Amino acid sequence: MKRIAALVLATAVGGCGGIRPVPATTVASAYAIPAAGIRFFVKGVAYSPAPIGKTVGDAPLLDDPLRDGNQAIWSRDLPKMRAMGVNAIHVYNVVGPPGDTSTGPISKFLTAAYNGGKQPIYVLMSIYFTGDKLLDAKETAAIAKKYHDLDAKYAKSPAVLGITISNEIGLANYIQNKTWWKNFNVVANAARKGFDDGGGSGKIVTTSEIDGDIAVVRYGEQNGAAVDVWGVNIYRGRTFTTLFTQIEQYTKKPVLLTEWGASAAFHPGWKNTYSWQNAPDGVGVCTPADPKGSTTRSDVKDLPASGNPKMAGLVDLIQNDASLLYSAWKKNGVVSGGFYFEWNDEWWKAGSGDPSIHYGSLVFKNYFPGCSDDQGWYGLNAVKKNGNAVDVLAPRPGLAILQSTWAKQR
Repeated sequence: MKRIAALVLATAVGGCGGIRPVPATTVASAYAIPAAGIRFFVKGVAYSPAPIGKTVGDAPLLDDPLRDGNQAIWSRDLPKMRAMGVNAIHVYNVVGPPGDTSTGPISKFLTAAYNGGKQPIYVLMSIYFTGDKLLDAKETAAIAKKYHDLDAKYAKSPAVLGITISNEIGLANYIQNKTWWKNFNVVANAARKGFDDGGGSGKIVTTSEIDGDIAVVRYGEQNGAAVDVWGVNIYRGRTFTTLFTQIEQYTKKPVLLTEWGASAAFHPGWKNTYSWQNAPDGVGVCTPADPKGSTTRSDVKDLPASGNPKMAGLVDLIQNDASLLYSAWKKNGVVSGGFYFEWNDEWWKAGSGDPSIHYGSLVFKNYFPGCSDDQGWYGLNAVKKNGNAVDVLAPRPGLAILQSTWAKQR
């Protein structure tokens, strides 16, 4: 399929900031008339800054990392994000009305993120729910109202980029069900109407879905999914393999990578090594392709500076994949950028049951630089305890390489 749309930053005087899908002819005119908008390449990070010892539902997050009550953490992070070139963040839950009478709003964050229009950081919001809810009409109606009301409340904020319909809800048995898609559209249309009713037309409605050879995109197109942009979470290691070809084959809509990246950890007990082909389309592989040796969940460390596996493999993956994303955007707009997963480690995701212990997992992944998929170790920043104060960020080498790669992408 020929690409016919791109993401354009809405910059008209008096308008609301954000990005929207615009036909190619409009994009062309945008270059001549700056007020009409400019093409926008997302240099983003996924953001869920749960402190050590806490889950996303605990204070200070209370299921909403952007809430005013979490200001001590996001005030730590926003300047660092801006300095490294981040222009957008993807969050997984925002509490809207009426629930925010308890948690509080996100207005201070949005003001700080927009920064008066100077190096603004745009926000892709969401409300989390599980995919099974879209098989029930009453559940769907309740979710649709939440999306409408949240979007209406923050529609006029120039920092709001748009909203995703939950995260990774499109399981195989759902996306082949026409009722599921009908109810998905109820939510998506309510989200869009919320923006419109709140005076924020031009914000986007998108997804944040598992890869699965972009099955959600394929089935969504067949079922008339009411999204402006497709968002997919892609973890294919070094290079995105056939992703760009698949996108061109199945959709004409803009596409964002709502997650991409790799774990920064390895297990010394596994004796596998990692190597890569030093070319843009060269893949990275662990040898042997199956686990060699034995490990435990406590047998996990940051990738080291020397040896094999080592941190250089992850640095190479980040640089290579960030460059491929930009090249694909410059060439024909097949993607509009994406969100690196993630800003900082979330210890609770290790699944130990104790969020104060930084465990690994026993999932072997033979195309990741550490040969393992450790959910609590994906951060561009490690986190360290700081007494009773906010955790301290410890940047990993991947942050610097992503910063320098983005700086060249203009």
